[in-house]
Amino acid sequence: MFDADHLPAFEPPEFDEEHEGEEHDVERPPLRGTTAPPAGLHDVDWAALDDAYGTADQTPLFIEALTSDDEGDQNFGVYGLYSATTHQGSVYSASEAAIPFLAELVRRDNGTALLFLARIAVGETHFVTRPDDVGRATTEYAGAVAEFAADVEAMWERTGDDNALRLLVLLGRKPEALPALTPDATADLCLAHGFLAARDNGVTPGAARRTDARVDHVATARDLLTTSPSLHVRGAAAACLVYSGFADADSLALLHHLAQGEYPVHDAWTADLADLAAAAWTFGTTDDGLLAAAEDTRPTLHTRLLERMARQFRPSGAVYRPLAPEELTAAQRTTLETALRSAPQTITSADATYLGVDVPGTVAAAQRLLGTATGELSRRTSRGPLWFVLEDDLLAKDDRETALAALAEVDAWSALGEVFAAVQPDGTAEPISLTLHDLFGDDREETATLALCSTFADALAGHRAQAEAFLDGWLPRVSELDGYDLAFAVPAQRIGTALVALARSGGLPERFHPMIKPYHQYPEYSEVPLPLLRELAEVLPADIRAASLAEWSEDE
Repeated sequence: MFDADHLPAFEPPEFDEEHEGEEHDVERPPLRGTTAPPAGLHDVDWAALDDAYGTADQTPLFIEALTSDDEGDQNFGVYGLYSATTHQGSVYSASEAAIPFLAELVRRDNGTALLFLARIAVGETHFVTRPDDVGRATTEYAGAVAEFAADVEAMWERTGDDNALRLLVLLGRKPEALPALTPDATADLCLAHGFLAARDNGVTPGAARRTDARVDHVATARDLLTTSPSLHVRGAAAACLVYSGFADADSLALLHHLAQGEYPVHDAWTADLADLAAAAWTFGTTDDGLLAAAEDTRPTLHTRLLERMARQFRPSGAVYRPLAPEELTAAQRTTLETALRSAPQTITSADATYLGVDVPGTVAAAQRLLGTATGELSRRTSRGPLWFVLEDDLLAKDDRETALAALAEVDAWSALGEVFAAVQPDGTAEPISLTLHDLFGDDREETATLALCSTFADALAGHRAQAEAFLDGWLPRVSELDGYDLAFAVPAQRIGTALVALARSGGLPERFHPMIKPYHQYPEYSEVPLPLLRELAEVLPADIRAASLAEWSEDE
């Protein structure tokens, strides 16, 4: 039985602070030290290849700099490969061309080259903390890097470099047997076995499944969990058992205990054992267990709710598809209710979007799905709840006719105000209260805004008096502002919709012509979508229309 009082004391590693805070001259080229570049490096037509900033003509200098005996050269190489060749996890044609040359440096046991080989294979996600990350951690060049896995494995055997072990795991290579010669290496190996066993044993979060595909390491991991004099090794062994499909009360209790502290480590997978323990505990704990822990413990309730969401809501397809109220399960309802009550940021944060699941993206959307919201969007039409029609038929399926038919059954003007709701009672910044997921393109919100504004404009043909009164109220403010101020100081999306509604349903009164302008410093980012502004420009006098259209085109 787990007993925290009998755990070995944590022994923090010694970190090298010799060069901490030093500044180096990295203005290059030319390189200043003695170098030994890989053969053929300068024979490649790098100028014909691309990196993050355009032509990749400096890439060979970045690689050569890694071999220099000058520290400034080395820093220049690191900065260039990090910012240009593997920028924010993205890869380019120059990244692919760099692979064989970095592999040559790996054969020379160059640890920095190994790091960038890993970044080319798996992007930013080479910071792996749980098995789910292993499957996602690939770029289009992972296969090209895998051709040099034998070189990486040989470096691991020669040097014990934990980054080599990590890359081998990400490439799916089986690690050597437990234990290793040192505690740090043993901990690294525990995690390596656990990550690969999760894949081969079919282990899924919260629902361990045991097979005999990869179990040779399990007995040793169990022994290390209870007998190792290293707390680092014990924590890694516990995580290994969880990821391998053999979670038990002792391993989960140790992981939860470790998650509450701070344990800096030299590790292939994390800089703090507590973070690794928290991730493993979350992975191995049942859905009910995620909510049973005290709210003030780590992992936080926010993290635990995200885990439940990832398990309980279906994966998004190319477009978010909302859950219909009748599809909502009891477990999903509990997750959303807990989030709304205790951690609403779980719903509204970018973290939830990155899960890639069909879950409500705003507090209002969650309340509507749960049936606790009021208003026009919650009104049931002959085609279903209005919010569902707008999210599913209009935004997911681009079915304007069904959306217009539903809007004809409700107060469309009030519904518009609920879709583009102000952040605060007197605020004018207008987020969309419906659920939008931009997982599949940065322009998702702009596309949705255009669809909503245009559809509502057609639906408001019978609301001219309300539209004119609304525009009259904002006309003075719009007339005195431009640029960024205009983007964030007025309810631009509703203004644009009202303008288009009037223009399409009998004509836009001339007094509103000054409101036809971009609602942002840059027209392409206008809160009133640019296609609608171009449509509105048709009502302007010919000379003003031509000048406006030309200006908007130049600024795109």
